[in-house]
Amino acid sequence: MALNFDEFQKVVESAQQADAVKADLKRALRKVTTALGALQASLGEMEAVLADGYVSTPRTRKPRTPKAPAEGGAKKPGRPKKNA
Repeated sequence: MALNFDEFQKVVESAQQADAVKADLKRALRKVTTALGALQASLGEMEAVLADGYVSTPRTRKPRTPKAPAEGGAKKPGRPKKNA
């Protein structure tokens, strides 16, 4: 029985290609799974907002704290004026 290395090499190459395709499919499946999870979360939020008993809550802003005056001349933030 003679060994045909050409056929053996073709089998190895096809196995490598199959592994590459399998890795690509896994990567794509992971992306689709995360997208479906995000979609499911968004649909849950939408369902909560569209419910009859939903009342929106206003956001509370943090009060602004005045800045301490700088030593010397007080500069305003922003771009300096042009000297034409």
